[in-house]
Amino acid sequence: MTATASDEARAVALCGEGAALFDAGDHTGAISRYRRATELAPSMLALHLVLANAQRIANDTLGARASLQVALDVAARPTIADEFELGRALVDAGAGAHAVGPFRRVSDARPRDAGAAAALAAALRDAQQTEAAWTEITRALTLSPNDPVALHTAALIRHDLADYAAALALCEQSLRLRPESNGTRMTRGYLRQLLGDARGGWRDFESRPLPHPGTGAREWKGESLAGKSILLLGEQGVGDQFQCLRFAQHPAIRAAGRVVIGCQPDAVTLLQAAGFETVSRHAPVVTDYFVPLLSLPDRLDIGAHWQSETSPYLALPDLHPRTRGAGFHRVGVVWSGNPAHRNDVVRSIPVSLVATLPDAHPDLSFVCLQHETTAHDALSRRWEHSQSGDWLATARQLCTLDVLITVDTGIAHLAGALGVPVWILLPDVPDWRWGVSGSSSAWYASARLIRQQSRGDWAEVLVRVNQALREAAAA
Repeated sequence: MTATASDEARAVALCGEGAALFDAGDHTGAISRYRRATELAPSMLALHLVLANAQRIANDTLGARASLQVALDVAARPTIADEFELGRALVDAGAGAHAVGPFRRVSDARPRDAGAAAALAAALRDAQQTEAAWTEITRALTLSPNDPVALHTAALIRHDLADYAAALALCEQSLRLRPESNGTRMTRGYLRQLLGDARGGWRDFESRPLPHPGTGAREWKGESLAGKSILLLGEQGVGDQFQCLRFAQHPAIRAAGRVVIGCQPDAVTLLQAAGFETVSRHAPVVTDYFVPLLSLPDRLDIGAHWQSETSPYLALPDLHPRTRGAGFHRVGVVWSGNPAHRNDVVRSIPVSLVATLPDAHPDLSFVCLQHETTAHDALSRRWEHSQSGDWLATARQLCTLDVLITVDTGIAHLAGALGVPVWILLPDVPDWRWGVSGSSSAWYASARLIRQQSRGDWAEVLVRVNQALREAAAA
């Protein structure tokens, strides 16, 4: 239905009301107004962009993506500038794959525009069309060989093609032209970690936006903590929290008179049960010093994988992982991570590939540890479903298992920190912390890494998982 002039006027008025509510801190009310405005005048692209931006600021990433996908279908885009704005909004919302169409139209209209070619290349990368992305970024660099943004995009694409040395060289070239680029420095940090230069990687990671507790605490740079208090401030994903919690046991940190962990709200009870003084990372707490948790390796000048004297380093006094002598009976499975994660399409596995595990191993009990209930619909009644709860409840469930089989998501790090046997299924281009080869991890003694042998081929990975289960059950 075509909007009338009065509909468009009312939509603009609703947008103004939404802006006032947003400025007043009422994000829910503002988003409701913006959504109603898009319904009244669906062809007005600006309204969809405002709605998606508000959703993104309110941390509703999936909602922002959905709103922009509606805009792709219904909003008018009479100019190339409109196409570009929609494409950029999709990228900002983590839906770059959907920006291929808009950016291709921009690039077709401006064939000599290196920026348009680079934007299309980045969108093609997000759409997992890596070879096509390389073709486009090569065209962009032919048009503008010293464009640092295009060089950074080229580095990301070579990374996705597992050409890590070339990706690192492109990062260095980009940084020579634009040394202040924190994003490029972060990419270099990931590559350095993958290639074994941990100290260089940790140093580059300091270019990320660093969290601050909003108190009068001083940022810790390595001073003696004797008689002082310090807040170790969690950040990023909960997996990063569990992985780097080991550094709380470093002698330099343990020398403090008081150590407080600031973590995700749903991990507070777990860390408290493990004996840490813990608060939600958004809760104000008075300490002499603070340090972001992921900055500890750099501040402590730690190399690859520092191990605490206590292994595993996360333990619950009333709970212990099952011992191998008790037999091999219970297997936990997680096949997907947070769908809002930019890399989720690469790291997650179709549920259809794991749904038949109980049929292949009738003597084993399989426990679904996925949190989203809709995923359970694809599973047979032979699956046991875990009870939802916080991370303490998850830790208790993990300690009833003989092994956890999981993609690269937060629960893998929790299992490793607890010392629970965990098989981590990795895409052919893994995250920085797993290195580029090998089946073991210096991060977690109980972890076994099972890597894709070719891009996107999870079916072959599941063949090896089934074989490993048969061997474990027979041992």
